[in-house]
Parts: sequence; C-alpha cells; structure tokens
Amino acid sequence: MGAHLDPVLTSAGYLLLKAGTQFHALIDDALAELDLTGRQFLVLTFAGGAEPLSQLDLSRRLGLDPTIVVGLIDGLEARRLVKRVRDPDDRRRYLLELTAAGRTVHTAAATAVAAQEREFLAPIAAADRKQLRAMLIDVMTSRLPWLGTRETG
Repeated sequence: MGAHLDPVLTSAGYLLLKAGTQFHALIDDALAELDLTGRQFLVLTFAGGAEPLSQLDLSRRLGLDPTIVVGLIDGLEARRLVKRVRDPDDRRRYLLELTAAGRTVHTAAATAVAAQEREFLAPIAAADRKQLRAMLIDVMTSRLPWLGTRETG
C-alpha cells in the first residue's frame, strides 16, 4: 500500500463503500442472467426464510417504502415465484411464501451470488473471510435488528 495515499482513501469506511459498490455490480450482473434484480433476490430470500413475513414486515426489513415492496411482490407473483397466503393468526394479513419455482430460482440465484462472493474475496484466506463475516455481522446487527434474530451460521 502506498505511503503517499491520503488516510481517507485507505480508511475502512471508504474501502467498505468501494467494495460494496463493486460487489453490488458483480451480483447485479449474476442475477441479471436469471432475470432478477438485487431487490427481487432479497424478496425471494426473505420469503423463503423460516419466519413468515407480511408485506409490511418485508418493507421494514428491506428499508423500502411499502408501495415499492408491493410492486416487487406483484412482479414476482406474476412470475409465479412467490404467493400471498392468509395469515392463520390474522385473516386481514397476508404472508409471503416461495412457490416451488421460486425456491428453484432462489437456489440458482443464491448459488450465483455465493460464487461471486468467493471470487471477490479470493485474495483473503478462508479463515479470514469467516472472521470478516463475523465482524460485519457485529457491526450491522444494531443497524439491521432482524439480523440478530436469524441463524447466522
């Protein structure tokens, strides 16, 4: 690393920002091959999770306006990748579920994203990648409260 670089340009925050931007572009390309956006992939991920979520729950998790989330769900439902089912505990509310096709597409997308992550982090030893992940979970748990409620293994 050059000693002449401004400390801002080698700060963890700046490098996290640049890494995030570059990784985002890589996964966007990988997901585009499956005709998915990053947001659609996250909807599939949350809809396929162990905890049933409503549209409002999902909008909170994603940090997106509920109207944007409804549009995402409508598009995925039209493709028969997700479905809305009545909440047995509250008949006024709908929960999201993946369809069989949705599970297949999600599995392919998750595999593609994992491959991009392995390639992106290839310069780091496997043990260091595991430690990086743990540190990022520590940093982000207070900012993404749901992260502490899910299995992180």
